[in-house]
Amino acid sequence: MEKLRDIISNSYNGYLKEIEHLVQKIHGTPELSEQETLACNLQVALLENWQFDVEKKYKGLDTAFNAAFGEGHPNICIMSEYDALPGIGHGCGHNLIAGVALGTGIILKELMAKNHLKGRVTVMGTPAEEKRGCKIDLIQAGALDEVDIVLMAHPSDHPTSQSMETAGIMQFLISFTGRSAHAAAAPEKGVNALDAVRLMFNGVDAWRQQLPETSRIHGVIKDGGKAPNIIPDYALADFYFRSFEMDFLLSMKERFKNIARGAALMTDTTVTIEEIKNTYKPGKPNLELNKAFMKLAEEYGMEPEWLAPSRASSDFGDVTYEVPAMHAYFNITGDKKDIVIHSSEFTQCASSPFAMEQMGKTSKILSQIGYMYLTQNDFRKKVQEDWNKTLNI
Repeated sequence: MEKLRDIISNSYNGYLKEIEHLVQKIHGTPELSEQETLACNLQVALLENWQFDVEKKYKGLDTAFNAAFGEGHPNICIMSEYDALPGIGHGCGHNLIAGVALGTGIILKELMAKNHLKGRVTVMGTPAEEKRGCKIDLIQAGALDEVDIVLMAHPSDHPTSQSMETAGIMQFLISFTGRSAHAAAAPEKGVNALDAVRLMFNGVDAWRQQLPETSRIHGVIKDGGKAPNIIPDYALADFYFRSFEMDFLLSMKERFKNIARGAALMTDTTVTIEEIKNTYKPGKPNLELNKAFMKLAEEYGMEPEWLAPSRASSDFGDVTYEVPAMHAYFNITGDKKDIVIHSSEFTQCASSPFAMEQMGKTSKILSQIGYMYLTQNDFRKKVQEDWNKTLNI
């Protein structure tokens, strides 16, 4: 009898050229968040050619899609990402996430058809992870209402690893308005908005001593004035907060607002505090899905390691509160230890032969986990129980 692993491998190999061509095309034509028209269209066309039932502009988002095969439950959703970073293209490797999603989707479709399995496999295109997290918009629009489990895998500069606990994140734009004047001839007539930003950074730096190790705050000045001889009448700063605890993340907001208001008070400026949509929740991993992934990654020779929680953030965190979900990681940098994610060097790795190989192995692993979920009641039960326990349901 043909082994499951061989069946999966043969299935993937039949579509390998199509998948790798698409992944390389997305890599060579990087598109920023919510502008991923080509990447979306390429995936939609391929999924339609593979006889998936595809919904375009899913839930009102121009570059989102939903492609399904089968009906009823269990409904296994594999999420695709495909937005790039400004200036460096696919330095986060989202082109490979799309490849994993497509590979997993078509393998599961073939397994379901061949074995006459009940249920659905869904490939969901989720835009703008790097910008504002459209997974949250999709969740709010009901995209996961009929989904039982979500699988995804992300390229990494670290060893191949499980889905880690991740930090939640909030973003704020803080602007100060003052009054311009000649910086030499009449500085006393000006109200310096840049001074307010500088004082706000000082207040944040003083606050850091009281923040726990599980939290982070970091910011940049996006507008600090036009010329040295003009008192700046406007200044703008952009800040991120991160924490593993949602309640603490929300509490950080009030302290930060008070710091901004205090800076305005000290400088006679007017402050505007804008909270950017969407807040990402801290990600909660599923132990049963993680154990399955790590076991299979070992069998596929990917040398996986269990890693500590990550202070990075993703809109996938919100997914983990809706259904059992896994956001695993696969290494694409090999023995190049000096390469880090979100760099031009990582961009180059995201189109390498090694990355293509790792992407293929990861597609096969997620497919096998999906097949286990479709066919093994005990595995489904354990996955659900762990999710219930994690969220205290």
